[in-house]
Amino acid sequence: MNSCLRSFGVFASLFGCVLSSTAALGHSPVDFLEVIRVKPAQVIEHGVETRSRFDSRKKESKLEGPTYFSRGVGAMKRAVKSPRAYMNWFTIKNPTQQPKRQVDVLDMVRGGNSKQLQIGSAAFLISPSQQLTSGAPDEIPEGLDIYKAYEIHDGSSVDLKLDIDGSLGNGKVSVGKPIYLCMSSEEWHHDETFAVTHPNDCFVVYEIEEQPAVSTFNTIDQFGINELKGSTLRWICVRAAFLRDKSK
Repeated sequence: MNSCLRSFGVFASLFGCVLSSTAALGHSPVDFLEVIRVKPAQVIEHGVETRSRFDSRKKESKLEGPTYFSRGVGAMKRAVKSPRAYMNWFTIKNPTQQPKRQVDVLDMVRGGNSKQLQIGSAAFLISPSQQLTSGAPDEIPEGLDIYKAYEIHDGSSVDLKLDIDGSLGNGKVSVGKPIYLCMSSEEWHHDETFAVTHPNDCFVVYEIEEQPAVSTFNTIDQFGINELKGSTLRWICVRAAFLRDKSK
């Protein structure tokens, strides 16, 4: 991202959360994210303009949330990267209905033998955030993009046990079918523009067996500070490489 989040500027001197203006090189700074269902103390209703590689032009997205919260975790013998990534998920209330398209994506769970996915419309916008504790929060990892999560329509279960080192400790979880493909997206929010730094890096979101994840915590994102109450651990995001849009 080439600018600090708008609301962050207010808190920059306190939290030291100014983002670098230099585009990151290499891959996305996070490999795996756990996804927790949350209820915010203050429901944010806000509009931003976005454009992913599937959009011919920028479009207004009316957001509501956060409805989910993500944090970076370790998995598949890969340690969680530092600084840890945190992201807030906002429901897109006015999704643009898009025709289903076939794409090829290579991720670490399905591997090279199963690359094709059929995707539809965007359901969520996923924004970098920080978790607030008693001390200064971790910096936002350089090069962490904003994403739009597109529904996957033809995902079949991978029926895999995955080692995850997350908020509930270290253990194996059952991984089911892929349900969303998260693609990096440009965003325009008031007078701020957030560019894409890793256009070919994406995330495939998989269902996992639900587990209680009851906790209350505070986050800050481009819309300000909010208290979130977690309820269940629902999904895991796995970093992937976007190969091609076969619909073109």
